[in-house]
Amino acid sequence: MRALGINAQQTFELAELPEPIFGDYDLLVRVKAVAVNPVDTKLKASIKPDQIGLKVLGFDACGEVLAIGTRVEGFAVGDRVFYAGDVIRTGCFAEQQAVDSRLVAKAPQSLSDLEAAAMPLVGLTASEALFDHLGFSLDAASNQGKRLLIIGGAGGVGSMAIQLAKQVGIVVIVTASRAESQAWCKQLGADQVIDYSQPLRPQLVQEVDRILCTADTDSHLDNMAACIRPFGRICALVSPRQPMDMNRFKNKSVGFHWEFMFTRAMFNTPDKSQQGVYLQRLAEAVDAGVVRSILTHQGGQLSVETLQAAFEQVASGRMIGKIALKGF
Repeated sequence: MRALGINAQQTFELAELPEPIFGDYDLLVRVKAVAVNPVDTKLKASIKPDQIGLKVLGFDACGEVLAIGTRVEGFAVGDRVFYAGDVIRTGCFAEQQAVDSRLVAKAPQSLSDLEAAAMPLVGLTASEALFDHLGFSLDAASNQGKRLLIIGGAGGVGSMAIQLAKQVGIVVIVTASRAESQAWCKQLGADQVIDYSQPLRPQLVQEVDRILCTADTDSHLDNMAACIRPFGRICALVSPRQPMDMNRFKNKSVGFHWEFMFTRAMFNTPDKSQQGVYLQRLAEAVDAGVVRSILTHQGGQLSVETLQAAFEQVASGRMIGKIALKGF
């Protein structure tokens, strides 16, 4: 099969690789569309000069099931599915991919392959942050009056978190600075948009109950300490570049959580099927018209040139929404 791998010089190569070997719980998927995420650019930059062979990345896909493992439940050959996969397995920048069925759901019927491929990783990250770490309820009545601050509202995770939070009745405040970013966040349902280039607390009427930081963690620690209420919770996505002084959160008894979407797959946790549940719930919300795809850029068909261009666009840090490409 054809695949786009990264060599030891950190450049893409088109190669012929063996078809994936799939296990008892796996689906073999013909990849029809993929999306690019910041994690892809970080992993590409981490490739060492002594790497042997090619590393195939890609953690957002929509495709068709070609075969199923002996212990797979709920899927059949021919199903159209979407998923974000597993960071320790071969990625989706290929014609075919083997993926654990418990991390997969049937794709939204109302979306194109490109639109569906733009949603799994950010949808899962936002779901886990909101409901696993920040403690919000799926019952809107239980979230009445709760205030969430999303730092970095226009990116992929922020764009999904706005929609998922509004779906369950949360008051959503987001940061964005450019006019187009602010407009995008308001279109998705944000109740208030504030400027992250200025101190955040003076822009808020009151402290917030929860904070989701999708942007650079180091530069927002003081902002978060000032904005969070006593006994509030914070969830961050981006690894710090230097040791973090957590004393700034102590007097408010704040809970600080990390979200890494690949944890369930990486450690084979007993609840790894929760990712399939979250994706199915997301698909149902999309088909009900409650949540929309955040695809904003179509990058063409997979090739060395188009994938490199997509990586550069994501790495620029100025993306609104997501970029997706057609499969081979």
